Amino acid sequence: MPRAQWLALLTLATCEGPPDTCGSWLQWGRDQTHAGATCSSALPMSRQLGELQVDPFVVGETADGDGDIYVHYQVPLIAGNDVYVEAKSGTYTPCTPPMPPMMPRVCAPYRLNSENWDEVYVHWDGNHLVQKWIFHGDWKPPPYPGFEPMFQPAVVGDRLYVPAQGGALAIVDRHSGQAIGKVAPFSIDPDTYVASPVAADIAGNVYYTTLSLIHDDPWYSDAHGFLVKATPDGRIKTVPFESMIPDAPVMCRSTFKRNTDALPWPPPPNPDGMPALPPIEPCGLQRPGINAAPAISADGTVFLASRAHLNARYSYIIALNADLTPKWSASLRGFLHDGCGVTVPLDGDPMNQPYDCRPGSIVGVDPATNEQPATRVIDDSSSSPVALPDGGVLYGSHTGYNNARGHLVKLDAGGHVVATYDFGWDTTPAIYRHDGTYSILLKDNHYNYDAMTGIPLGPYYIVRLDKNLRTEWKLQSTNTKSCMRLPGQANLVCTDDHPHGFEWCINAPAVDDAGTVYANSEDGWVYAIDKGGHITQRIFLDMSIGAAYTPLAIDGRGLIYTLNAGKLSVVGP
Repeated sequence: MPRAQWLALLTLATCEGPPDTCGSWLQWGRDQTHAGATCSSALPMSRQLGELQVDPFVVGETADGDGDIYVHYQVPLIAGNDVYVEAKSGTYTPCTPPMPPMMPRVCAPYRLNSENWDEVYVHWDGNHLVQKWIFHGDWKPPPYPGFEPMFQPAVVGDRLYVPAQGGALAIVDRHSGQAIGKVAPFSIDPDTYVASPVAADIAGNVYYTTLSLIHDDPWYSDAHGFLVKATPDGRIKTVPFESMIPDAPVMCRSTFKRNTDALPWPPPPNPDGMPALPPIEPCGLQRPGINAAPAISADGTVFLASRAHLNARYSYIIALNADLTPKWSASLRGFLHDGCGVTVPLDGDPMNQPYDCRPGSIVGVDPATNEQPATRVIDDSSSSPVALPDGGVLYGSHTGYNNARGHLVKLDAGGHVVATYDFGWDTTPAIYRHDGTYSILLKDNHYNYDAMTGIPLGPYYIVRLDKNLRTEWKLQSTNTKSCMRLPGQANLVCTDDHPHGFEWCINAPAVDDAGTVYANSEDGWVYAIDKGGHITQRIFLDMSIGAAYTPLAIDGRGLIYTLNAGKLSVVGP
């Protein structure tokens, strides 16, 4: 088709329904359920239509990440012809490099405070994407030592709700960029943080979580967490997380200790023949997982991911009624049996990661606890609950013993675990509704490495599951070449250095109305995979780079918005 006709298509194509229910991408996972699905039909991915550097610190971040980017980026927000993206500024504070012999890299807990997180408004003016304004906010992330926590606003009508300092949100007129109000449920305290993406329901109510920490000892002293709900007319309600799970334990089973319990784990039985168990220690209060956005179902149920502050093996999925009274809470413990002798060999080989189990261990236990494995809500993840069409909820949890692959957990409308899938790390799955049912789309990476060379072995898949978490198809990554695009050169510079493929670095895939899923890979390509599991298109962005688990969005015209190496790219015909 001639280019002029494609431009006309870009201008004229629409989808049925108002923008807020179809062509827009207004929050994490597109809508209040976080299902990542649109009724738009994505257009061919022939070229990059625009590019915007949103993270100027990629060089420093990759140096501190040994070549990877340990950042969780905002999903671009789209309302008609308006696009809102995160842009970082300020000064990058590097970690202290590792020093011999075998000293680890040291990253100061508040080093990210030297950076700023701004929101940039760009607008489609005809066929050009034009920057209109920048909103300079004052949000700072919690001092988490792993992945950089997520800065994720939401669009609600003519307002943009932007995370701010002290557990507050700035209310910004999204057309002018002027602050017009604030959601401020607490007195200003720099050690209280907006911990989650901002979510909004169809009535315009806004939801997010906060985390209050002890400044000088944030991760070993207790913490407090709240759910905040703000109505369009300015009423604010806060609910402490500990009140949502009144029967959460005060003392919890810990893990074995490297300095006292020799590998391989679990240790041998006690002299009386009873299984060895780790000590009992304080759990800490229940509080939200960092980066876990509240999800709201069609009936107004609010789903949250919670964990004990001092022990993530005591995690919960919470359901609240629309008035924020408790509906149910479900422990993420006690339903897995796939540890020692199932996913972890019983050969005691300490060269393997994670360490293999001691021969003779109880089959199915977590080697770190000698108990049934627990799925965890951890702060390195950007998994959010996904409200399902049948009233249930999905959550992508973490488990360390199965090579950190985690588990996807499905709970029904009553809070009962009804299915699991043995991958869940850092994923907010997309939901494709079809034929009176639905399918679930997510990545499925195997984090295996050659013990001698350190080469990743994979395999790496995009998978589609049915509503019972049974596999419908798997697509394996087969590209073996790392590439980069040099300035001013049309051809890519590539090295054949990944014989087993690349990880899918997608934490929230996008699916269009035809069931085609769009996903990023660490090889630097964006892939279109049809509903039968076949690659129909791919396009290279900027460079092959690892670890930045990046989301995608699709606008009402079918353009794809995605990120690579700290740059926003818009892809289309």
